Amino acid sequence: MKKNKDKTVFGIGYYRREQWPMLLGSADDRHALEDTYDEWMLSFEKGLKNMRVTGIEPLRVDVDINELLDWCKAKGFKNTGEYRAEFIAELCRQGRGRKIK
Repeated sequence: MKKNKDKTVFGIGYYRREQWPMLLGSADDRHALEDTYDEWMLSFEKGLKNMRVTGIEPLRVDVDINELLDWCKAKGFKNTGEYRAEFIAELCRQGRGRKIK
């Protein structure tokens, strides 16, 4: 998270529909994820709205599940929300986040 002209900027992971089953099948915290991509999209959009209301500028960080799994394996991490968030933060630091319109 960083400040950008008096706004807090925060990276939020975005998953592709076609990779949603792969995420569900590989997640060690499957119970914490929405059952369908459409349910997740509703949650994603609600999260964006809530962030903006509180003055946070969300950056969309596209997550490739294969890259996430490789990263987790290399670091010795499980595929959980905690480590997905760490992965997303790392991608954001690499400049892979983009403004959401």
